[in-house]
Amino acid sequence: MNTPALLFGCGLAAVAVYLLRLAKQEMRNQKLAKGLTQVRIRDIQPGLCLVEGVVESREPLSTPYTQTPSIWYRYEASERRMRKKQAGMYEHQLVSGTQSCPFILKDETGSIPIALQGGQVISYPHKRILKSESGQRTGIGDRMKKMKEMDRQQYPKGEKKPFFRKLDVNTPLDVPDDLIELPIGSKEAQSAHRKYFEFWVQPGDRVFILGTASMDSGGSNLRIGKAGKSPLFLSYQPEDLTAKAFQKSYHTGLLVGAGCAIVALFLILVGFEVF
Repeated sequence: MNTPALLFGCGLAAVAVYLLRLAKQEMRNQKLAKGLTQVRIRDIQPGLCLVEGVVESREPLSTPYTQTPSIWYRYEASERRMRKKQAGMYEHQLVSGTQSCPFILKDETGSIPIALQGGQVISYPHKRILKSESGQRTGIGDRMKKMKEMDRQQYPKGEKKPFFRKLDVNTPLDVPDDLIELPIGSKEAQSAHRKYFEFWVQPGDRVFILGTASMDSGGSNLRIGKAGKSPLFLSYQPEDLTAKAFQKSYHTGLLVGAGCAIVALFLILVGFEVF
């Protein structure tokens, strides 16, 4: 038995299954988006809808690195590392996370609440790349203080804390106090040893929402959110939410997933020494 080939084949098979499941979801999204036309907020009816509007929020979140007001953000941190078996370097992701809060979408005809739970951002209007001037990371002591503060917020006084509690991935612990912004696409941004990224949607942005309109818990007002297997997508580019875009993603996922499945099958057979 060729154990390395067998293990690698099993791992690749898992990747193939994941990609094919994503492709299946994209095919479902394509069918939902086909024939769907954009409507004004005043004309929204219960069911799947595509709408455009301006983001409004009285209590926005703050992005973790620069404290920029936002209603939906993603953060990442990465560092360049040497390849072990070949020349050159690669970007190794250290941490990532997202967070969102409900907001109001408004156009010239009206407004509607957006519930973002379970939703996905296809494209963010804003992006920022930063690095620490000193190259230092947040010390262990400061990280411990931050973890304790997060514990106090998540588990109020008197509430029992589970021994194996999950760290809140929506807030990074490494936030240097000397971060500076790098021009996107610059040589410095490409060559920086450790980088910090922010992607966000902020109040005042004009965005497009594809989601399901339904009555709120009171049964008196409509809101847009995710319902069952139907998606909830946000993008600042309308072409991201068309049937054509979902079809392209479906074909890409299907081809790559099928390719991985074929290679995985070959490696598994090699692992069992069939050849």
